[in-house]
Amino acid sequence: MNATKFFAAAAVFVAAGSAFAADTPVAAAAVANAAAAANSSIAVVAMNVPSVTIGHDRARADVKAEAVEAVRSYKPTLAKQLELANN
Repeated sequence: MNATKFFAAAAVFVAAGSAFAADTPVAAAAVANAAAAANSSIAVVAMNVPSVTIGHDRARADVKAEAVEAVRSYKPTLAKQLELANN
């Protein structure tokens, strides 16, 4: 975090604190202005955030059937350990 972003974030917190303390429309306007200044000072273009896309290729019924089968074939941990120990 560089100094510009830090001062912008600090200004938003100070303005937000004064808005809650004063609880007036003037303070609310100050918070809005500080937030706008902070948003404009942050270079969103420079952020390299990977995008994640989740495909919905399975139907709801398929997922439910898989869950039901998992519950039916569930074995407690102790039963699994005893089965492995007997083999």
